[in-house]
Amino acid sequence: MEILIIIPARGGSKRLIGKNKIKLNGKPLFMYSVDAAKNLNCNPRIIVSTDDKEIQNICFDNRIEYLDRNPLLALDYAAKQDVIVDVCHELWEKEFYKPDIVISLQANSPQVKTNVLEKGLSVFEKSKSKNGWKEIICLNKNGEQNGAIRIMSYRSVFQKTLSTYVTTYKSELVDIHTQKDLDIAERLIS
Repeated sequence: MEILIIIPARGGSKRLIGKNKIKLNGKPLFMYSVDAAKNLNCNPRIIVSTDDKEIQNICFDNRIEYLDRNPLLALDYAAKQDVIVDVCHELWEKEFYKPDIVISLQANSPQVKTNVLEKGLSVFEKSKSKNGWKEIICLNKNGEQNGAIRIMSYRSVFQKTLSTYVTTYKSELVDIHTQKDLDIAERLIS
């Protein structure tokens, strides 16, 4: 089973400047997602999609694959799913690379750990074989979607309509968008 993990980590941010590379306990925020992905037993391919030279340099120094993001997909209004589609298109055009599963892993959710990803993949695999689900999203205990993790079949990445084969799993995760969120995450991680 070939798994591709895409971590969208653009340089810009309105509410917390440079949030994806801001340091949390001495580590750039996006590296929490990278580290969680690296420790998966399934040996996924990990790609950081970024327009930011500093993030690219961190990736280069740590031997993390990255793709230079199209400037239009680095704007505030660009949809994360468009970034995922763009990476998949680029990999297909350059390498004819087509994974079985694509995971969108948010760069600003430092609580995502390897075990959370493993749980999501396990639920996805069981649901896929039992019920034909093609997509899984993460919810908190109140049923609110957390954008931290989205697991999809390769075909689902390119879907133009709302998916009808979606399932969920629960995990309490903090998304960092403001200094207050960063302070909360720092307390939780410490």
